[in-house]
Amino acid sequence: MILVTTYQDPDLDGVACSVAEAELLIGQGEEAIAGIFGTLHREAESCIQTFGLEWPMDAEEVIDQVDEIVLTDASDLRGISPLIDPEKVTTIIDHRKDYNPDDFPNADLQVELVGSASTLVTEHFIEEGLIPSKTSAYLLAGAIVSNTINFQNNVTTDRDRKAYEWLQGRVEIPQDFVQTLFESKSSFVHEFVSDEIMQDATWFDFPLQKIGIAQLEILRAEEFLTEFGYQIEDILEEIHKEDAIDHGFLSIVDIDHGRNILLCYDTQMKAWLSQALKVEWIGNRAQTSGIMMRKEIVPLLREIIL
Repeated sequence: MILVTTYQDPDLDGVACSVAEAELLIGQGEEAIAGIFGTLHREAESCIQTFGLEWPMDAEEVIDQVDEIVLTDASDLRGISPLIDPEKVTTIIDHRKDYNPDDFPNADLQVELVGSASTLVTEHFIEEGLIPSKTSAYLLAGAIVSNTINFQNNVTTDRDRKAYEWLQGRVEIPQDFVQTLFESKSSFVHEFVSDEIMQDATWFDFPLQKIGIAQLEILRAEEFLTEFGYQIEDILEEIHKEDAIDHGFLSIVDIDHGRNILLCYDTQMKAWLSQALKVEWIGNRAQTSGIMMRKEIVPLLREIIL
């Protein structure tokens, strides 16, 4: 049996790819199942609840029964469940520049620089002449919109737009779909703001450094900072301590204004960001002139941190 999965505690893109790619494999006559490790990101939960879709299976229930693993929206060991045997991974579907092919010695890699891994999975359906179920179509469409910030960010390609248009021809997408999607990850309460930031945080190995980047993609970013800004430094310090991170920062994708707001309390990290992103700091805050996703920022930092 083939398990199609993604990194632990996945966002909508990882969930969509896992569910849809498993469905595609079944349509091709394979014995496959989609399974998720950990807790779904609240945006993925919102999409499932909005359309009354089935929840993906808990991968821990089947991991001992699988012969092969297809890994989606992930292409290195960082962030995946420790229950995944890298030797069993036979296929990787991802969309980021920063990855390590040596982590999975038996895998065929499809790593292409599009806005969303769900675009690649949608193209699989198109190429095979198969029609996705409503569940897969809604999840894929939502993931493409989310990952490209409604086609506003720099990683958006014509392939993403064409994949979304093709999905629109398969299911009826409500007019308020995009707004609902972004609202689902833009509401915070004081008790859980730390958890939400931690869920959207990850780290990267650099020469002699471990760099942490937390990322939020939200509406009403200034309102968020007015209400919760005083907590950010302590939250980042907690994340860095827990993961033994040397330097780090929070990147807020300000959807309303098409920019990033960067918050950093580390003099060295601010200097690197100034050099890599050409930003200027006012205290512990800087902002970019356009939207930059984490996957774009990391390669630029690698050119600076040698």
